[in-house]
Amino acid sequence: MRARLTLTTLAIALSLALPAHANPLKSLYTTIDLRECRQTSSHPDGGAWLCTGLEDYPVYIGEGDLRTFVSVGRQPEKRRAAQQTLGAFNTLFRGKSRRATLEWRFTKRDGKVLPFATIQRYFTRNDRGSGQVLVVTKVTPTEDCHVAHIDALANPQAIVLARAIADGEARSFDCRNEPKRAGKQGRSPM
Repeated sequence: MRARLTLTTLAIALSLALPAHANPLKSLYTTIDLRECRQTSSHPDGGAWLCTGLEDYPVYIGEGDLRTFVSVGRQPEKRRAAQQTLGAFNTLFRGKSRRATLEWRFTKRDGKVLPFATIQRYFTRNDRGSGQVLVVTKVTPTEDCHVAHIDALANPQAIVLARAIADGEARSFDCRNEPKRAGKQGRSPM
């Protein structure tokens, strides 16, 4: 018993003496409000906007054919994510709102925020019904692309799953690959 108590005390003392992880993963949130974004194109089926994101990472929102495209970074309209969306009709905006939230997963180096992934909620629909899908997107200074699509209604902890994929897979994901469907499926049109 005394040996166990000594080992426990030693483990606690060591954990307190060791420095905290120097670069924990974190989230930042930006609001996309199309009324505050600069519209770059307009057509009968939709349009395109450039919105404020994080420093050096503007947000491109494209709409067309009842679908939404999101891309971030320098020249975001030329990146792969600007061409990716879900198969089902979709939007970032609930109801008639033109506001949405974008979650950024990031680390810090030398005091600078370095995003490596975003998570955004899409509201989807087809002739069988409506749903919600979380899209995890890889972000680097030169590219962004969809990593995973998660049915937010079929997975009670969908945001936890999305963050785990963002933190564990986004940085090493090859943007030449197609995104995976993660978690349970079947409640939301994708």
